[in-house]
Amino acid sequence: MSINTSFEYYRKKKALLKECLALSEELISSIEDWDAIPVIITKREALIGELRDLEETARAPVKVALTKELKQELDQMIRLILNLDKDVADLIRTEQQNVLDSLKKNTKGQKLTQYAQTQDLARGSKLDYKK
Repeated sequence: MSINTSFEYYRKKKALLKECLALSEELISSIEDWDAIPVIITKREALIGELRDLEETARAPVKVALTKELKQELDQMIRLILNLDKDVADLIRTEQQNVLDSLKKNTKGQKLTQYAQTQDLARGSKLDYKK
């Protein structure tokens, strides 16, 4: 696909960035749904590949011809996506820590339960055949 005008380049890049932004918002809203995350990430990687291809196929004069306002708009969308990604990373770290804390509590509870069961055996009431 050949991009011949700066308007084509701008329009295509803005559309891809909007899709990427929508996926970032979807990712942040479904952070607790672990099954949906790989699908969203795969879609985002495909979009990023398309953006990379767009940057490689667009000639330098086409990119330079964009007005300052259009460049700022595209840059602002990119910053917004990066900020959402940072928030997603923070949420994922928080979720991981919550899962880790839950596992630690569960393990500690199981150890206490096993300890309590071994104490009953030590008294001998479970080993008395006459009862």
